[in-house]
Amino acid sequence: AAKGYPPREPRELPPTPSAMLHAGSRRGPVRAALAMCVGSSALGSGALNERSVETAHSFTGRMCAASRLEETRRPDSLFSDPLAYTLAGKEGRAQPMGGWIMVPRTRFGDDFLRDHYTRGARQLVLLGAGFDARAFRMSGLPELRVYEVDQKTTFEVKEPLLTGESLAVASRAAVATEFTRPGEWAAALLASGFDPAVPTVWLAEGLLMYLSAADAADLMKQVGQLSARGSAVFHDAVSAEYLNARVSVAGAPFIGASDEYVNMWRSIGGFGSGYAHDFRAIKVDRARRRIDVDRRWPEATAARCAGQQVVLFVEVEME
Repeated sequence: AAKGYPPREPRELPPTPSAMLHAGSRRGPVRAALAMCVGSSALGSGALNERSVETAHSFTGRMCAASRLEETRRPDSLFSDPLAYTLAGKEGRAQPMGGWIMVPRTRFGDDFLRDHYTRGARQLVLLGAGFDARAFRMSGLPELRVYEVDQKTTFEVKEPLLTGESLAVASRAAVATEFTRPGEWAAALLASGFDPAVPTVWLAEGLLMYLSAADAADLMKQVGQLSARGSAVFHDAVSAEYLNARVSVAGAPFIGASDEYVNMWRSIGGFGSGYAHDFRAIKVDRARRRIDVDRRWPEATAARCAGQQVVLFVEVEME
């Protein structure tokens, strides 16, 4: 069991039992939009529909898709993901991640992307993309170019499942790489067509807790170097005290945590303004089908996080 994760004080979305157990062209086939990083061998027959991923980290992505499926099926859902059933696969549907985190995190990321799109951001990079389907499910972003960055095994399973699906955005590229090899993912992203001169939204959902301190620092450095003015980052994370809880999700242990994420993005990545939300401030409003931030909760500063288990929503901007 994952001690201490989710938090001890769930709000509108109580943890599910499973969560407690594991703490191309715009209208054409997706095959044409496959990144050059995924080999043609990944594009097998329909028999691959139930192919399993090969790493625990990739498996968590299928768990997340299963939770998006659960939310999609609700009459008061905060988002809809028509591809979630397929992308979760049998293995993911059997072990959803848990709506307590997935619903507010997904909707927060959606809102964050739309807000910055209205301000001029035209690229989205999903770091640790997993089985995310924003490139297919989010309307109203016709000029957006999406880059999904994750392990090769994720795309070997994911891409065949997307064959024939229509994009809702301008383009999509899958970038297969590893975050544990310094600089590799950034070079692969550039090779896939990413333009560092264009304002970009970076979403790193469910990633930082799986990265070592050194790999997280390298990620922040690379993101900063690739970010034009007007770029912005959103990610969830956990405070340093979580490392003492020895959390492991489906065999993927939490090895990354900090009370200083905003300061790290400033000092390592060169970002300007930033804010770390205490997750308890993020409220799900089912009646109005949205999330709200309770401003009565103070910012999750290093002083407030010290010695406490705090789930964080972190956002920073390049000024």
